[in-house]
Amino acid sequence: MAKKLRQIRRTVVRAVSDPESFISRKSDPNEAASLARAQTTTGLVDSAILEQDESANFSLQDMIDETKLDMPLRLICTEDGKLYDRNAIEARFRAEHAAFFEPTAVSSDTDTMVDAVNTSFAYAMFSHRWEGVEPLYKDLDGTDVFSLAASPGTSKLQHFCRHARERGFRWAWSDTCCIDKNSTSELQKSIISMFKWYRNSALTIVYLCDVSDNSIEGLRKSVWFLRGWTLQELIAPHRLVFFQSDWTLLVTSDDLPIDNYKASSTFCNLITEITGIDDAALTQFDPTSRTPTIRQRMSWAAHRKTTEIEDTAYCLMGIFGVHFPVMYGEAKSAFYRLQIEIMATSDDPSLFDWTGKPGSNSLLAASPACFDPFAPPIVDPVPATMYLAKTSRKIPFVKDIQKGIDKLSVGLFNLQERVGVNAQHPANYMAGAKIHCHGLEYATFDVEETKYMSDARAAGREVYQYHIIAESLHPMTVTLAEPIKTGFGIGRMQSKYLCVFRVWDESLATGRSPTGESQDNENHPLRQAFVAHLLISKPGGIYRRIQVKERIVAKLAHPLEFRMVVQLRTLMIE
Repeated sequence: MAKKLRQIRRTVVRAVSDPESFISRKSDPNEAASLARAQTTTGLVDSAILEQDESANFSLQDMIDETKLDMPLRLICTEDGKLYDRNAIEARFRAEHAAFFEPTAVSSDTDTMVDAVNTSFAYAMFSHRWEGVEPLYKDLDGTDVFSLAASPGTSKLQHFCRHARERGFRWAWSDTCCIDKNSTSELQKSIISMFKWYRNSALTIVYLCDVSDNSIEGLRKSVWFLRGWTLQELIAPHRLVFFQSDWTLLVTSDDLPIDNYKASSTFCNLITEITGIDDAALTQFDPTSRTPTIRQRMSWAAHRKTTEIEDTAYCLMGIFGVHFPVMYGEAKSAFYRLQIEIMATSDDPSLFDWTGKPGSNSLLAASPACFDPFAPPIVDPVPATMYLAKTSRKIPFVKDIQKGIDKLSVGLFNLQERVGVNAQHPANYMAGAKIHCHGLEYATFDVEETKYMSDARAAGREVYQYHIIAESLHPMTVTLAEPIKTGFGIGRMQSKYLCVFRVWDESLATGRSPTGESQDNENHPLRQAFVAHLLISKPGGIYRRIQVKERIVAKLAHPLEFRMVVQLRTLMIE
């Protein structure tokens, strides 16, 4: 049948490509009949050949291999309580579906095989808070979950397996006993893959040990929302159910579907109130998307804790879609490395939108706690009241000197930046222990203490609040964590030169919002208020970010002025 279909298809192709030559051919009387049949059955022929090609291209073994790559390294069998690795799970599938692999067997329908693989390899994931002694991988050596010695941790694991089995899942995963933590390579692979495992799970079962009686108030106060690892366990799964301390389903409203709480808008709104994570991120989160922003994702973890300090960074790898080696013992360097990896894959300037103490680089935060989820919104700055702002512009020689310094120094500093393939908007990168950050630089003309700062100092309190005037920007008020020099600004060529810096992002060139929507002239990103950074120069053309207590919000006074072109620079920040 297939051979005949191919012959008919070749006949049609010849007739369409060269009809005169085809008609003149009399040598094969069967070809005319073939053409007639082809003309009436072209759609049927194409459909049949397409189906045949799809069937030929389908490989059951390839599908099994791809499925195994996306699932945990080993799983608990909820029927016998024993651990099985990926190969053992495949062996059971082959034994139960031997007909699929028989060389002489009639080929099964593709959909039937796909359904069999999806059903047989489906697994449930466990999300909980570690409590005291938990069953570990070594405890299951030569035994099974249901034969372990009685303990609170064992009871919790057994309940999880039973509920997974009752919901139709043969396979289940728990971080307590399914990872051999004595194997460095396995531990690293598990940490890097964990977000993917939760994302690909058929169901995630959440156990809240401190919630009972369907208490919404108890849910709000649950420690589960304060742990670092449970963030991805909340966001990654497509299907999620919650159990309370007595292992009964948590019921917070009448519209809760018992197979997926994420399908309930009421429950998602409640989780949003507790965590600050919006409904779209709870149900449709994509680590590769530009939204939510990097700052928003960091803020989700701002008040979460981990037992190991390194896990503060490791538990966020999946949230940002980045991976790097796991090295317990590196302490706070792990979070530094996380930010470097994020910077290498994204030009989102909100990575630098934080307050508080810096990490190893003044432009990078020390921890997620620096990304305050309750920071004030980015709105137009309130114009600062400055005496010098009113008077300095009335002194002609001051204005002329400043203009001359600006023209000379900007030209020298930016001549090299404006040539080359990537001169206008290269990516930010780390080199020589310094961040080479691309953006718009605005020189400061004047810095003056606020009255609030003067009054606080008179009262014996340390407050660093200043009014600042910078080129092209509206006057602004900043609250810092360290003092800066007041008075007239000095030229760029000198040490301790202050500038306001705006990190570059793609929207400034394209005029599109982070979601990809085009903006009209009135809403163009250049016209909007933005998060700025106050930098101070050091010898050698290196800069340091001044520590701030509150985010600095600035706005261009003249968004479309030509000076913006020469203000585009790449600065080395340590």
